[in-house]
Amino acid sequence: MPLLENNLVELSKTYDIIALAHSDVEPTMEWVKNNLIGNLTIGFSTSELRDELQVVGQPITIIFDTNGNIVSREFGYIPTN
Repeated sequence: MPLLENNLVELSKTYDIIALAHSDVEPTMEWVKNNLIGNLTIGFSTSELRDELQVVGQPITIIFDTNGNIVSREFGYIPTN
């Protein structure tokens, strides 16, 4: 998430960005407070959402088109440069 947040300005020119956490709210938000600047929108997934999107590991990057269709799914680290 720090890498994503560091590139947020550039990525936001093309994409709407949200990071979905798959863990408990309190420890996640504590980690966010201690490790991020505060510009990245953090959401929390549900088991239904994870099943629907076939989230089987972390990190995963999913890019949707404007109709909500998945156009790209990448697992692991994705270099931004």
